[in-house]
Amino acid sequence: MIYLTGDTHIPIDIEKLNTKNFPAQKDLTQDDYVIILGDFGLYWQENETYQHWKKWLQQKSFTILWLDGNHENHDWIDSMPVTEWHGGSVHVDGNIIHLMRGQIYHINDKSFFVMGGAVSIDKEHRQDGISWWPQEVPSFQDVEVALDNLENEKWKVD
Repeated sequence: MIYLTGDTHIPIDIEKLNTKNFPAQKDLTQDDYVIILGDFGLYWQENETYQHWKKWLQQKSFTILWLDGNHENHDWIDSMPVTEWHGGSVHVDGNIIHLMRGQIYHINDKSFFVMGGAVSIDKEHRQDGISWWPQEVPSFQDVEVALDNLENEKWKVD
């Protein structure tokens, strides 16, 4: 099974994934996926908040997939090792998997094209490398990778 949700902005909206708000998770396994569509927020700052929520998420019975948004620590994410998973490049941290820009993944007989990123409308109130990263906006290289991958799939994804 595949579930989709919007921004969790850990810790602001992570309650979307608690058992009260998402009771179906009781029957899920690692072969089931919850895809967080941007602004995940786990990889922001390596502190007690990060440690708490990482442990909480890694205890989930399902696999967490996430697309980056604008409110992510892109320096940290970019430093993570890249591996291949379900046909595309990812960053893997246990059952927490970052779906990278421009990639296409084949999951449960469906194909998913991913293009994370966004512009921070509040950028003037943030600090470069502390609470805002220029990599939040997809690069020309991200777009080239996306176009190549879509061409390889003959422009057909689910």
